[in-house]
Amino acid sequence: MKRFALKDYGPAKEVLIEIDSEPRLVDETHVRVELVAFAINPYDVALRQGAMRDVRTLKFPYVLGNDGAGIVTEVGKKVTHVKSGDEVIVHAIGGTYGEEIVVPGKKIVKKPAMMSWEVAAGMVTPWLAAYHLVTHLLGESIGETVMVQGASGAVGSLLVQFLKEQGKTVLASAAKRNESWVSQLGVDQFVAYDEADAGKIFADQADTVIDATKGGRAGEAGMQIMKTGGNFVALNELPKEQKKTGNYFSFGPAKEYLDFEALTALTKLADKLQLKIAEVLPFTLASVIEAHEKLEGHPAAGKIIIKKEK
Repeated sequence: MKRFALKDYGPAKEVLIEIDSEPRLVDETHVRVELVAFAINPYDVALRQGAMRDVRTLKFPYVLGNDGAGIVTEVGKKVTHVKSGDEVIVHAIGGTYGEEIVVPGKKIVKKPAMMSWEVAAGMVTPWLAAYHLVTHLLGESIGETVMVQGASGAVGSLLVQFLKEQGKTVLASAAKRNESWVSQLGVDQFVAYDEADAGKIFADQADTVIDATKGGRAGEAGMQIMKTGGNFVALNELPKEQKKTGNYFSFGPAKEYLDFEALTALTKLADKLQLKIAEVLPFTLASVIEAHEKLEGHPAAGKIIIKKEK
């Protein structure tokens, strides 16, 4: 079984390798999935670079990847919601960079027929973040007007759509080049951060501000936009100096955030959600290296997906 693994921390070209692994056994609570597509995430890049080593130790060779989509080939006897032959969406702790994966049954749901393999693989982590942030972290306290900074990214764009489904007023910022993409998602007002100061334009208007920018670079403007006593949520780093009274949250995964619940919600909204796919690359080591290198820079909006040839 072909898989793409890390042999150490370091530059993509130096540490990403192709390995041949023995298939894992499937116990009564697990499912084997032949992967058709998997997504490359910024978190994968951080792991490879060693940026996460203080909180997550890797044993090499380590197969990266949390998000994938594929076809069920074997099912444990206690798993009843899928069967062999089903097309499924997968969220794994790691290991989706390969031809197949064995995961707990609670980590997969059936893929809606209208959803492409690329979108199914690319949706997973961004949707989990958007869903759990809105539904569990904030809940009723989110308010009626929400500002999404970094609205062109995978998480940001899904936040916009999920919030609009709930009837919220959504303010948004992104680069000018992404204005048409963000606008078509239904935002109520948009500011291009590279042309105008969103902090001044939207000052004191949002009950909740969500900073979904790369590196959390929009904190100053976000605090201006948040109403006094409102919520400020950062997907990356919170502002070092919190200049306005409010509730400040650094969002991350939590044990109480259930994958099966969130992925089931995704399947119910599948016909209403859009995800921009920047590029689909072939199932090769060179593609994985290329994707990692692109994510280290300033890539265009959209997910990079690795997909097998039919």
